[in-house]
Amino acid sequence: MSEPPCRPSAPAPHPSVRRPALRSLTSFEAAARLGSFQAAATELRLTASAVSHQIITLEDLLGIQLFARVGRGIQLTTPGEQYLQKVRQVLAILDDASRTATQSGATEVVRVHTPPSFASKWLLRHLPAFLLDNPTIDVRVNAESKRTGFSWSVTDLAVLYTGEPKREPSAITLLEDTVQPMCSPKLLTDRPVGMPRDLLNHTLIHTRGNVITWKEWFAAQDLTAFGRHERLQIDPSHIAIDAAIKEFGVVLESEALVQDELASGRLVTLLPETAMGGVFWMLSWTPGERLRPAAARFRDWLKAAAADSSGG
Repeated sequence: MSEPPCRPSAPAPHPSVRRPALRSLTSFEAAARLGSFQAAATELRLTASAVSHQIITLEDLLGIQLFARVGRGIQLTTPGEQYLQKVRQVLAILDDASRTATQSGATEVVRVHTPPSFASKWLLRHLPAFLLDNPTIDVRVNAESKRTGFSWSVTDLAVLYTGEPKREPSAITLLEDTVQPMCSPKLLTDRPVGMPRDLLNHTLIHTRGNVITWKEWFAAQDLTAFGRHERLQIDPSHIAIDAAIKEFGVVLESEALVQDELASGRLVTLLPETAMGGVFWMLSWTPGERLRPAAARFRDWLKAAAADSSGG
């Protein structure tokens, strides 16, 4: 459905018509789309009670019931479905107006969601080159370990670390990565590592959220004595990498994240023949939508920078 043209000379609303608050419309649209007040609250970074209150206020203003309770969930009423269509048109017009205003200013904004370790160890290492060549683009990086609060309404591009590449039009593979054991060279002075079993003489640094774990790595080496070792839990990965540099132990980490550390000699890889692949850094964007020019430019630059860094 095409959006109606915005006419500058449109008449003002009738004095008897009370205009609902934008936050109430946003909460209503999110709850209708996600089918839950709690899910809407998570996306909007509000409490479920706040979302419920805003929708009740909207229903009182309109004099209609927008949702009906169905079991533990909610369902739009017929008036609610009709109202939702109009609300989405209004919000789309507001979004378009905001984008137009942004693009007409001195800078364009690109909003990137990424795991903190990728931001710290890879993105920030390459980003200055993009900013130098694109002074009118403002890159805003949101680095979070979890996707809590993640919303495409405030994100243009998202980086994901996964063991299963996404195959869809709105996603590309940035890096096909490998993981392997690594540590400070100083750690090997008294306890050298010549075979996988030698790692059991070292403290192994574990990180939650890694695609390949120490348990899986030891299983790939046909070692069953994995449980008998000193372990240290450190999250997220960039902190674990720094801990390895400070000689806390051995990490099993992404090669893409430690290029500087390997080049400088602060870390060395162990047993390179045991490196495990099948891990990917993906870049995705809003499904079914065309990227704004600035975001598309940043996506293309990321792809090229990733290819250069991996020698591709």
